[in-house]
Formats: sequence, structure tokens, C-alpha cells
Amino acid sequence: MVEKSRAVRKAKEICKNSIRDMRTIFPAFFVATLISVMLDFFIPEELVYAVLGENPVLSIVLATVLGIILPIPRYATYPIALSLLQKGATIGTIFALISGEVIIGSPDRDVMEFSYFGWKSFVLRGTLCTIFVIIGSLIVEAIL
Repeated sequence: MVEKSRAVRKAKEICKNSIRDMRTIFPAFFVATLISVMLDFFIPEELVYAVLGENPVLSIVLATVLGIILPIPRYATYPIALSLLQKGATIGTIFALISGEVIIGSPDRDVMEFSYFGWKSFVLRGTLCTIFVIIGSLIVEAIL
């Protein structure tokens, strides 16, 4: 009987934490979906193809930088990436966008990195990650 009540308390705690997390995730996902729909309706395919599809090297570098500076969570990048893919962006560009989002990471991780390793480590990691994302994206572009 005690074991069952503990399981019920745990289940209630899990549900409460899940609802709290959903209140954080849904607004960001909604905004990302809204942005992707706006991209779909208002940006012509020719423009997306000209910027992100015609020159793979330039589009991969641009998408990597865009992924780094996007202020939205990683999971919210996927609807935007899908919209760009449907508009004519190449697979290497989409890979760069999503991978570039991972470089900066979360502010709490970055603060810990600063405090433990210093700014040189942060800059070195960011630079190397950016280079490797670009190289990886070019490989993906060549293979796929």
C-alpha cells in the first residue's frame, strides 16, 4: 500500500513537471512554427534558392552563422529548417543551420565554461566548432 502511494506521488510529480516544461516549450515552438509559415508565405522560393541554394559554400557558411545567432531553442529550429528546405535550400545548408545552433549552447553552460576555462577556451571551442560544422556540412552536401 505504501509502495502504491509513493508511485502515485511520483506520477503526479512527473505530470506536474511535464506541464511546467510544456509551458516553456510551446511558446517557443509556436513562434518558430509561425516564423516558418511566414517564410513559406512571404519569401519567394527564388530568393531562398538564390541565397541558400545556388552557391553551397556561401549558403553553408551563412546558415552556420545564422544557426549560431538564432535566439530560439534547438527544437524550434526544425520547422524553420523544413520551410527553408521546401523553398530550395540544400541539405548541407539545413545541416549547417541545425548544427550551428548547437555551437553556442545554453547560457548556463557558457557561464560555467567561462568560469572554469576562461574566455580563450570559449572562443577556441566556438571557432573550432564553426569550422567543423562548415566542413561537415560540405561533406553532407557532397554525399547527399
